[in-house]
Amino acid sequence: VVLAASSAARVDAASPFVHGKIFFNNDSGASVEDSKPVYGCCESTKLDAETCPEDLDEDHHRLLGKVQIGTMPQMTSEQALEVLESSVGAWNGGSGVWPQMSLSDRVASVQSFLAELQHKREEIVQVLMFEIGKNKKDAEAEFDRTIIFAESTIDYIKGSGQFGSGWDASNGNTRLFLSRAAVGVVMTLAPYNYPLNESYAALIPALLMGNCVILKVPTIGGLAHMLTIEAISKTLPPGTLNFISGSGRKTMPPLMRTGKIDSLAFIGGSKAADDLIKAHPEPHRLKLFLQLEAKNMGVFMPNLFDE
Repeated sequence: VVLAASSAARVDAASPFVHGKIFFNNDSGASVEDSKPVYGCCESTKLDAETCPEDLDEDHHRLLGKVQIGTMPQMTSEQALEVLESSVGAWNGGSGVWPQMSLSDRVASVQSFLAELQHKREEIVQVLMFEIGKNKKDAEAEFDRTIIFAESTIDYIKGSGQFGSGWDASNGNTRLFLSRAAVGVVMTLAPYNYPLNESYAALIPALLMGNCVILKVPTIGGLAHMLTIEAISKTLPPGTLNFISGSGRKTMPPLMRTGKIDSLAFIGGSKAADDLIKAHPEPHRLKLFLQLEAKNMGVFMPNLFDE
C-alpha cells in the first residue's frame, strides 16, 4: 500500500492507492495476471478531500476528475477453485488446525486479529471514503461498529455458557451431552455500501465457531479488505480466511457446483441467491444465511420539483 502517484493515473497526496493482491493460504505473493483499476468516487486538488462535495457549481464541476486509487485482481474460475481447495484443506473434514483449536484459542486469535486491524483504521477509513463515497464520520462509524460487533460477539460467546461442551440434565430424567460443531467451508458475499461491516457480520461468528471462510471481495468497496491481509496473515492459520476477487458470475458458480461449499452467507438480490443455491449439487445440506431485497424507504415531498 502506498500513498503516492501511480503510473496509470495522477493521485494527489491525500488520495490512497491500494495495490490489490490475490490472497489465500496466508500468501499474497501470487502473480496478478489480470487486474482492473479502481477509481475514486470524486476527487479534486481544490475541493475538500474528506467528503464528496455537494451542490457544486459549474466551475467546481470542472475541477473534478477520475483518480485511480488502486487495483483489484480479476480472478479466473480456475484461480477461484484453487482458493476453494485451500479452504477445503484447512477445514480437512473438521480436523484442520483452526476447527480443532479450542474455542478459547480461537477467541484469542480473533481478538489478536481485531487488535491488528485497529492499526489500519485510518487507512481503511480513507479508502472507504474515496471508493464508495462515505464521508469521514460515516466511514469511521462503519469501522468502529464492525469492531464493536466482533467484540460483542466474543463477549456473548464467553458469557452465555451455551458454546461449550457438557452434560445438560434440564430435560427431566434424560441427560443430554451438548456440543456445538463448525459447519465447514463458509462462503460469504457482501454488498458495496457496507463492505466491511456486512462482511464481518457473517465471517466473525463463522470463524469463532471454527469454520473456514472464503470472502468474495465486493467489486466496489473491496480495497478496504486488501488492507486487512497483513492482519489475517499474522493471526490466523493458513487457509482459515481466503479472498476471491473479480467477477462474481465467473468465480462463484464454479465453486458452488463442486458441492464443497457447506454454507452460504449472501446479501443481495433473490435471483442471484437462487442461482447460486441451485448450482449446488446438494442444496438440501447447504446452510444458508440470506439478506435479500433490502429496500430503503423513499419519501417524496409535494415540492420535490419546485424551483
